[in-house]
Amino acid sequence: MQVTKAESIDAVVERILDELKEDATTTTRSISSRNNVICFDGWDGLGASAVLGAVAQRLAPGASAEGPPAGLRFDQVIHIDCWESRRALQRAIAEQLELPAAMMEMFDRQDEEDDFHGIAEGSRTEIPQVLGAMFQWIQELNRRFLVIFHNGSNEEIDLAIFGFLLSGYSTNKVLWTFQGRLRLYPRMKVDGAIKSTGTTDVLLSASCHGQDAAQELCSFLVRQEAAQVAHEMITTAAGSSIADWQAQVAECFLHLLKICWADGTSMMDYDLATHGYNYLVCDGIVQLQQRDHNVSTDIDDKLWRAANALQHEMRFGMDYFHDHNKSSLLSHLVTCHNGSTTNPPYWTSPPWGVLLFPLGDLFRHINKLGVLKLSRCTFTSSPLFLYCHNLRFLWLDHCQDNVTSTNHESGKEEEEEGICRCFQRLWVLDVRYMRCERILSAQMMDLMTHLRELNVMGAQDWDIGQLQGRLPNIRKLRVTKSNIQCSSHSEDNLFLGMNKMELVDFSGNHVLTGTKTLSVASNSTANLVTIIISDGCVGLEKISLKGCAKLKNLLLGGLFQGLYSLDISGTAVKILDLSAMTARELTQLLAIDCNKLCAILWPAQDKRKGYLERLRIDTTQSASTARNRDDKANEVTGSAKSQAVLRGARAPSGFYWYISVKDTRILRSVVAPFGNYFGNHFVHVEISSPSCPAVDVSGRKNEAAVTKSGIGGTEQPEAQKQQTNDTATVYADGAVKIKDHLFQVSEGGYGDAQTITQKWPCPDAPNLDYTSCYMYIQDEAMANKLPLLGREEYTPRSTITIPDFVCDRAKILHVHDSLSVTSIPGHARWYVLRWCRVERCPKLDFIFTVPQLGSGQGGGSSGVLIFFWLRTLWVSELPKARFMWDMNKLKGWQMNSHSFEDVTMLHLDFCPRLIHVLPIFSVSTFGRGLLHTIEILWCGDLRTIFLPMHSDIETHQEHHQQPPRATTVLFPNLKRIHLHELPKLRSICGSGRMYAPNLETIKIRGCWSLTRLPAVGDASGSKKVECDCEKDWWERLQWDGLQANHHSSLYKPTHPRYYKKTMLRGSVLV
Repeated sequence: MQVTKAESIDAVVERILDELKEDATTTTRSISSRNNVICFDGWDGLGASAVLGAVAQRLAPGASAEGPPAGLRFDQVIHIDCWESRRALQRAIAEQLELPAAMMEMFDRQDEEDDFHGIAEGSRTEIPQVLGAMFQWIQELNRRFLVIFHNGSNEEIDLAIFGFLLSGYSTNKVLWTFQGRLRLYPRMKVDGAIKSTGTTDVLLSASCHGQDAAQELCSFLVRQEAAQVAHEMITTAAGSSIADWQAQVAECFLHLLKICWADGTSMMDYDLATHGYNYLVCDGIVQLQQRDHNVSTDIDDKLWRAANALQHEMRFGMDYFHDHNKSSLLSHLVTCHNGSTTNPPYWTSPPWGVLLFPLGDLFRHINKLGVLKLSRCTFTSSPLFLYCHNLRFLWLDHCQDNVTSTNHESGKEEEEEGICRCFQRLWVLDVRYMRCERILSAQMMDLMTHLRELNVMGAQDWDIGQLQGRLPNIRKLRVTKSNIQCSSHSEDNLFLGMNKMELVDFSGNHVLTGTKTLSVASNSTANLVTIIISDGCVGLEKISLKGCAKLKNLLLGGLFQGLYSLDISGTAVKILDLSAMTARELTQLLAIDCNKLCAILWPAQDKRKGYLERLRIDTTQSASTARNRDDKANEVTGSAKSQAVLRGARAPSGFYWYISVKDTRILRSVVAPFGNYFGNHFVHVEISSPSCPAVDVSGRKNEAAVTKSGIGGTEQPEAQKQQTNDTATVYADGAVKIKDHLFQVSEGGYGDAQTITQKWPCPDAPNLDYTSCYMYIQDEAMANKLPLLGREEYTPRSTITIPDFVCDRAKILHVHDSLSVTSIPGHARWYVLRWCRVERCPKLDFIFTVPQLGSGQGGGSSGVLIFFWLRTLWVSELPKARFMWDMNKLKGWQMNSHSFEDVTMLHLDFCPRLIHVLPIFSVSTFGRGLLHTIEILWCGDLRTIFLPMHSDIETHQEHHQQPPRATTVLFPNLKRIHLHELPKLRSICGSGRMYAPNLETIKIRGCWSLTRLPAVGDASGSKKVECDCEKDWWERLQWDGLQANHHSSLYKPTHPRYYKKTMLRGSVLV
């Protein structure tokens, strides 16, 4: 380290400029050398930021008319003060480089992705793609850079990774410091950090000799850095209401410095992390521009917020003070402050021994104290409190209270008046390791009407229930490392009346008796932001934070022996970090109405159960928009009316596992630790977009069209009326065309024309066990990614992603009213899916994304086995869908022959571009012969329903030159067929014949290309099949004869009075 003797900032600036100067005649530079990185450590850590700021002003382009001298001309000076993370540093540099908007957009995208991975903001590193773009951008700019960097981390950062060439013949320069803006970093750590990386070429510091010169310099440096801090805080509005903010910042720094290193010692623990800003306010260092000193006036929160923000700016730990002695710069700073006219009176008892303060006049002479800390003292309460009239902050550490009371009535009244006056004035009370029966009794706390912070540590057998209904002005409550009981409050009202509370710390406690629930009622803690239980809490069984809408920070760690339930419903928590916990009894987690929640980090596997018994997550709405949960107990939660309780299925509220999300990336948090749950339980999956208006057949919104059943004409139950009141449809154009067609029918005098057509109701969904999982996914259109330097780095997010083994355990799948999904997510086999309903998804290109052959998801020599247990397939209103699955990834002949073999009900309507539906693998029987109903309506491009798949040939559509092979496929249980407006349908079974011996009814309209009906019954004709069809179409049918059970005499035809003349010959949806 090079030490420069300097008694002014200008002198050090000249020395640094000499190091930065680039001499064109130098011959010492080589391609492998690094002489461009300079670190300045200030005067014992002080003044570094002021010096770096002065250098930046001197070298900024346009700083002077004549410009910088030769060798010091920089095209761009980048000045950065970054303390958050390496990602934040990268963003700050990118902003000053003015990178293209596409690059800046990537920061937000990656931050969002890191949220869902549960990566804390302070741990986020650089984005590799942006690093490459920054390097390319810097090369294209072809500028000479000076980077001035206030490094807020604990390690040296090589700025060359951001694209700045700093070695060889480069003339770029970096000037940086660990110190800055009243932040003091120990010299030992500075040396260690620089030696560990070796990227810094020159390490400079400054010194000053002579007491008078040192005091003057110190005072000047403090004022300079205070000016920087004040400017920053006023810019961010943190100190805009503070009088003479620059002078107060300097006073605050000197005041805290004196507390840390009073009289050259640091033996006393002042707990600056907790109380730093309390000292500044209670000692009167920070003051508002206009302030009412009346004790009955509530102190403006701006004062405390400004002091708190200032404390975060002034970072210095005790390690710094251990490295210095009385001859160092610190001693001059303390001396300088001792001469200040604003120096408040203070007194602290020594931290050792036991002292007994007599009843004399000791405290009469210090009644102006604002802060009083007593350590290991035995005192008599009455005289102490009687004469501390201006006490704002009282700290009692390992003290004993000898309770005495005067015998005189007049003296007793005076004592009570003094106690009342003292405790009414208190803003901060800290009680550590002493009996709390008196100091924290209900009677005493009733007096603390202005108390803002209460810290209790090491209490024994304290009844925390006495807090109920008291401390109305409390902002921060810390009860830590204590043995407590709670016997006098109801489970939800411990913090009743604490409407202003912002922080609760409950770390390291042991709950002895009484209620073992930490419940924070939302109506009592509307401003609660942070809850900390960092050292565990033995005996605590339930934590309920339900409805705390402003709660963002929940810090849990340590042993939670006995904790079985955690409820964060209605909070604003983004990352629920449980990784530091040991909670082997935790069986229930509730996170309803947590629309900010992105990730859950679970405890290690040996510190938790295998999986939770109850898990309820809902991120689709916040508590402010959610309806009353009691009113929704039997309704679907999530996206309100877009979800519907399916007939026959268990209501979502009846499942122990309920997951409702608007972004499937949060499922990573559930899948990774609890994958074995899905191996043993079924899943009910529902997918839809947020609700939007419905359009009925007449074009009117929010009115349900009456739908009748297919044969009997019976009106469907309300739940089955296509849910048009509660769901969205986007087929207004199609509805208008249907309306016009029906008008033509009615004008033609055909009074028996029905509304569109009759159709059978969807079969009931299976009723899953309550231990199963209900999963609702709200699909919302995602914004497009911006291009990366002319290339598309990201594509629009057109589909959602569900883990494969969740899909493979799904028994019910309901996808409806999704305005952006292009295929049902998951490259899965859907192996146990029993009931599938897909409807009103205008952008769906194909319905399922299935595994590729050989992908490890059921592929192999026997093909990919998909939809093995599927029984009900109901597909409705998919205007773009052409295939049931992605034919580019899995050809029909690549499937296992047992796929779809259990299908019993097949329904399709309003799928105008669908070409075919299901494959047939057997030349004799469709699947296991369970299919009993086929109903297909308004599918204009449908060529065939069942597409034959043979191992020796590909489909006829792929090889037109090969003639189709005629086969007869048996449908032993098929009873009902309904085909309506399928103008391109040529065959039900492709090139094969269809035999349905138990067929009962068939209804056909508008299928003019279909020339054959199934073979039915037997030649005796004892039971004829009812056939409702157009007369012209019936007369053109082709028959194979009675010997093939295929003859018109086996059918009983009925014809409507309206038919061919007024029917549309194509699809109404285009």
